[in-house]
Amino acid sequence: MTLHVRAIDRNRHRRIVRAAPRNTMRLADIRVSSRHRRDLGDIASLACNIEEIGLLHAVVIRPDKTLVAGARRLAAFKYLGRDTIPVTVIDINKVVVGEYAENVFRKNFTPSELADIADAIEPVERAEAQKRQRAGKGDDGSGGRGKTKNLRGSSPKVSGKALDKVAKIVGRDRKTITKARAVRDAARAEPAKFGGLQEAMDRTGRVNGVYMRLRMMQQAEALRREQPPLPNRGPYRVIVVDAPWKFWKRDADPSTRGRRPYPSMDLAELCALDVASIAHQDCILWLWTTNAHLLAGDALAVLNAWGFKPKTMLTWGKDRMGTGDWLRGKTEHCILAVRGNPTVTLTNQTTLLLVPVRAHSQKPTEFYDLVEALCPAPRYADLFSRYRHNKSWDCHGDEAPRVEAAE
Repeated sequence: MTLHVRAIDRNRHRRIVRAAPRNTMRLADIRVSSRHRRDLGDIASLACNIEEIGLLHAVVIRPDKTLVAGARRLAAFKYLGRDTIPVTVIDINKVVVGEYAENVFRKNFTPSELADIADAIEPVERAEAQKRQRAGKGDDGSGGRGKTKNLRGSSPKVSGKALDKVAKIVGRDRKTITKARAVRDAARAEPAKFGGLQEAMDRTGRVNGVYMRLRMMQQAEALRREQPPLPNRGPYRVIVVDAPWKFWKRDADPSTRGRRPYPSMDLAELCALDVASIAHQDCILWLWTTNAHLLAGDALAVLNAWGFKPKTMLTWGKDRMGTGDWLRGKTEHCILAVRGNPTVTLTNQTTLLLVPVRAHSQKPTEFYDLVEALCPAPRYADLFSRYRHNKSWDCHGDEAPRVEAAE
């Protein structure tokens, strides 16, 4: 079917409709078969749209006046109290192909195209609204505030702000148009960074999810550009804690193979740490823990004492086994907990990290890469650290590496 596009005369603020000549037919003469959809949806809104901008597509009928396509348009004309409607007559031999194309091959405007159309229409709508306001007349041109009549046999107008009227014209709601514009504008400004989002939006026709992804990426960029906290003072948006958990059985016996080569802390001591004092109000905290302390509830008790809520857990699958009382340990866990409303840039990060073991108690470099990719921040804190990933990390602890060594 031919799309009759409304061109815009910006100088005179007038709409010009270019359309091919079409026949008209009495509504009473058109026959609607039982094959057409039974639920016609919101006919009142469609009628209001037709009254505002006209009928862009004629209904399609057979030579015998049986309706092929346009049941909703036909119902809208009846709702408006019209007697005739523009029609396109298709030869009987083309009916099957026409019906199939109407429902399968038709191509809707992409969200980006709808945003472009809205951009073209909105200035005209604003100019017309300002003109009416200056004239001090209502919509009915009466000199006072016009009253909207019932659609049947009347001439109603679309009310609301200019963008609300534009949204009705293009068939989407105001928020969707605004979000589509944001994605389109970001892609045009930085195609290498945001072009993929616009492509995904136009390919799927879905706007909300892509818009949320855009906002997340923009927030992440803003956080990375944020003024970094003072070293060792905070407030940090991201904190990693490699807690020195106490293993009573092993730590009390110097001959035990699994004894820790560093001072450990019991549950009360860990809970008493004032981690909250260096944490941003919107903070992500990664707490390393073991199977034993996880099952005993110690890790959750520490998080609760520090004011953080657990959200998920990363498991480090190691390339060799360690000690254990019931099973030999080959995994270690890191709980992701939050306070406030922090930002994450989730892409393909999962709950499993399969990387080799490093020096005793040193966590994988891949873990720190994951944290930086997932959790945007101008600077990171690493408590009880034995390794400094790069100059963006402030390391705390008795065995923390010197800053000069990593720079």
